[in-house]
Amino acid sequence: MITKETFLGCCFVSTIVELVASRGVALEVGSDFSVFEKALKTQPERNVLAPKFDPRTNDLGEGTAFWILGRDPYGEVVHTQAVQMIDLEGSTLASYLEKRFCDFVPAGHRIDAERSRYCPAPGSRAIAGRVCYHGELWLKGGPGGYRGAGMTAVLARLAMVLALMRWSPDYVFGFMFPLAACRGLAAREGYMHTEPGSIYWAVPQRAEALEEWAVWMSREDIRHILQIPPDNLFALLEEGRLQARSDKAA
Repeated sequence: MITKETFLGCCFVSTIVELVASRGVALEVGSDFSVFEKALKTQPERNVLAPKFDPRTNDLGEGTAFWILGRDPYGEVVHTQAVQMIDLEGSTLASYLEKRFCDFVPAGHRIDAERSRYCPAPGSRAIAGRVCYHGELWLKGGPGGYRGAGMTAVLARLAMVLALMRWSPDYVFGFMFPLAACRGLAAREGYMHTEPGSIYWAVPQRAEALEEWAVWMSREDIRHILQIPPDNLFALLEEGRLQARSDKAA
């Protein structure tokens, strides 16, 4: 039987695919991470796979993970993101990360694991059950790029809704740098909960630690987003982008 949530999810996904296509980007979804890694190597700006999505060291497949790629009309990779299901097995996310936070090193960064630390916030201590880690999120910027407006918003929501439809997880979580979060990236991506000061990465030859904040959504949060037409938000953000360009040109 097709449920109302499944129908809404299909409509939501279809709308996003069409919106992204209207900007000239074709989307691909898959679970073979060797294919994902190979595609990344063709993109000079985003050619390193994060350790958590390395198929040589993680159980990644149809039942545990998926990736999303976006290509422009010339075949160039202009968008990436990936999601992995994690069963906390009676533990909390805070307990899990206290033991394994070094699995979540950002792509392209060398860190000193002994000097790095995880500081759980209250929300992480309450998160339990089946959770999805949302990472690898990148969108090409610069002249002719897509970053900073409607594409960022709808693509992140696409991954959340696909995870909801595939696994109905209790929570989805990820990490982002403080400057990005404070500039509105967390809200633009749809995340309703942000936890400052979650991970401090000690980076060789760098005096200050590289800080990351946790962001997360509950299943009910994602269901709420599913009720909000993504095309309205896309149009609003794209209009803001065009107005900003017009003001700058003036």
